[in-house]
Amino acid sequence: MSTTQRTVTIVGGGIGGLALAAALDPTRFDVTLLEAEPSRRSLGAGIGLWPAARRALSRVGAWGDLDDETDEEQVAGSLFDIHGRRLVTVAGPDLLVVERPRLMAALALAVPPSVRMRVARVDDPAGLPGDLVVGADGVRSRVRALVHPPAAERVEADYVALRGIAARAEPSDIGEYWGPGRLFGLAPLRDGRGYWFTTHRSALRPEPLPVQTVLAEARERFGDAAPVARRILELARADDATSATRMWTVPAMPRYVRGRYIVIGDAAHASLPNLGRGACDAILDAVSLARTLNGGGRLATWQARRLPVTQAARVTASGIMRFALLDRGHEARDRTVAALGRVGRAR
Repeated sequence: MSTTQRTVTIVGGGIGGLALAAALDPTRFDVTLLEAEPSRRSLGAGIGLWPAARRALSRVGAWGDLDDETDEEQVAGSLFDIHGRRLVTVAGPDLLVVERPRLMAALALAVPPSVRMRVARVDDPAGLPGDLVVGADGVRSRVRALVHPPAAERVEADYVALRGIAARAEPSDIGEYWGPGRLFGLAPLRDGRGYWFTTHRSALRPEPLPVQTVLAEARERFGDAAPVARRILELARADDATSATRMWTVPAMPRYVRGRYIVIGDAAHASLPNLGRGACDAILDAVSLARTLNGGGRLATWQARRLPVTQAARVTASGIMRFALLDRGHEARDRTVAALGRVGRAR
């Protein structure tokens, strides 16, 4: 190691951790990445990527293996009530959904060979070496307690989520279906397939949740839902592409940096998934942090840019979830959504 290099220890080898390892200048930083379960990179269904995240991936050389996702035209999506009544249709947003294993593989390939990848569980990050210790260790982050102790513990939501891949997604079915205590969504993937997801209130515990058990509960809860939701849930199987999790968030964070400790991604601002920004913000956190460090910039400047936007998204996502799953007043909700759609079409 050069005497001019600074040492960086990254805790967590998920999307944010890999993106940071790929983006840090290997001539300036000696990087070690610690991940407890690297086999999880091959698991999961879909990840939505907005343009800013795709540009960030391109800057670190991780988009080239994924750019075939752009071959197909954007498909318009709709908001429906839970029974399938269309409330509003909007032009296809510039959001591309990629399969999580493909994204993880592309990020791993972009990590320079100088980065030391270690399989290790970190329970006491205070004892880790490094000029900087970056917590990219998700909603269960141990590093977060060193940055802001009052936010050490994650916060349980009332919901469970299912995610999976459907063999076929009809364009007319693309969108989200909102109803009392439950939500279903379907987004297009390449080759005509679809990424689907559900959310419903549930008392199922503890984690890890058996996928088959959550599927059975979801089939019951969505028994009167739109035909596409019932069909996809009936065909879904407990495999590597289907996941079941409780939803967790992180308390408000007034800082992401304290001394040599930094948190990014879900470790800093895990929220409910209604804005499709979780992976995107982890990528943007990581790549912007690397740019700051590579250029000799101040961590306070990076924090001032990233903290307000990500904390605002955290609050907004929770509000949208409550609105989408209203038990009462859903007629008012539907009228509001329809009105917003009319405004959007008029712009």
